[in-house]
Formats: sequence, structure tokens, C-alpha cells
Amino acid sequence: MDRSFYTGAVGAIAHQERLNIIANNLANANTNGYKRKVSSFSECIYSNLNAVEGTQTDYIAGAGLHIEKTDADFTQGAMATTGKEYDYMIKGEGFFALQDPVTGEISYTRDGNFSASLANDGNFYLVNANGKRVLDANQNPIILAAAVQQQNGTNPEYSLIAGEDLIEQIGIYTFALTNGMQSSMGTEFVAVDKNGQPVITAGSMETLEHKALEMSNVNLSDEISKIIEAQRCYQYALKMVQTSDEVETTINGLRS
Repeated sequence: MDRSFYTGAVGAIAHQERLNIIANNLANANTNGYKRKVSSFSECIYSNLNAVEGTQTDYIAGAGLHIEKTDADFTQGAMATTGKEYDYMIKGEGFFALQDPVTGEISYTRDGNFSASLANDGNFYLVNANGKRVLDANQNPIILAAAVQQQNGTNPEYSLIAGEDLIEQIGIYTFALTNGMQSSMGTEFVAVDKNGQPVITAGSMETLEHKALEMSNVNLSDEISKIIEAQRCYQYALKMVQTSDEVETTINGLRS
């Protein structure tokens, strides 16, 4: 009886995690560059019943299931025209590379919503919403305007590079294998060893859409269907726990 109780409990936990993943997808349905997350289930260990350990029988029982991993679906989302000078959308595969100015850590994103930011060194950099610097095809931060030395105590004047002129500077980073990339902040990902080294190319009019952004690839109708399915599975698992507990209580009552 303990087996059925814990099998139901493990199943309820797994489907609760699945509900959390689906809910996160729904919450980011309008987040530019967001990639929906997909959970993969795996069965827990099986064992033979009424047999010496290591002996195979026809009576096999499982111990439930659990979420083995959560992958990102990198299917391209629809295009949204914004008209903003430093907005870009990658047409096809690849990522923008971002560098944290404090730690130097590199992350990757499909969200091309960028802006100009004045740093302490006096340079204007192309950055994302988190202040991370966009890298060019040479893996260097893109400078929109270099520092201008002040003269006669007057404020320096800057002339920022136009967004259209940046297209051939922006680097597009492509991986042979994107499976297993770790989600970082919002729409950012961090590459792991299995992804290998990125293949870097410079942007072009064929690979980048200027003044446009890639929308989330979350399909609301699909996610709503999945959340209903997960809720029902969760309810069935809890019912299994409840029934197992009732049977156990009945048996204990008979013993007394």
C-alpha cells in the first residue's frame, strides 16, 4: 500500500512542476524573444514483485514518474515591427551575444531590444534591458560613440552610430547543438560544454531585420490545453494518494 501512496505523491509533485512550467510560458506569452519551455517526463525505477532480488518475473511495478529535464523550444516567433532605432530581429537561427560588464560572463538571447548606454569610461555602448553589452562579430562590445575629451569645461558632444549602420557589426552566434542550453535571466541562455563553440558571423540585411523584434513563440491555445491536461493528471494523482490512505486506514482498523 505504501507503494501506491508514494507513487501517487511522486506523480502529483511531477505534475505540479509541469503546471509551474506551463504557467511560466503563459506569463511570458508577450515577452519579446521568449522561448517556451517543454518538460520531459521519465519513469522512476521498476522492480519485480514476489521474487528474489535480481530475478525477472511477469509481475513488475513502477514507482511513478518525475520531470527529467526542461528544454527550450527555439522555434522562431513572429515578427513585430517597432520602428525603434536599436531594435533587431534575427531571421533564422542564431543568437545575439551579451557580455556582463562586471563579471565578463557571456550569455545569449533572441531578444534584440537594445538601447544606448553611457558607461563610466565615457563610451556609449549598445546594451540590452539588463545593461549587458552586445558583442560584435569579433566578440567585442559594440561602441556607439567613443568618449570625447572635455575642452574648456564644456560638456562633450556625442554622435551615435545609426542603428542601420550597425547591422554589419552585430555578431550572430550559432551553435550546432542548442539542446541543453541553460536558461539565465528572462530571455537569456548560457551555453554548456555539449553546445560546443559558437560559429560567429556578422549580421547582414538578409539575417537581421532592423526596427523589429521577434515575439514569443508561446502558443496560447496549446498551453491552455496542456494546463488542463496537467491539472487533471494532478487531481488523479492526489486521488490515488487519498484512496491509498483510506485503504491503509481501513486495514489498520481491521487489525485492531
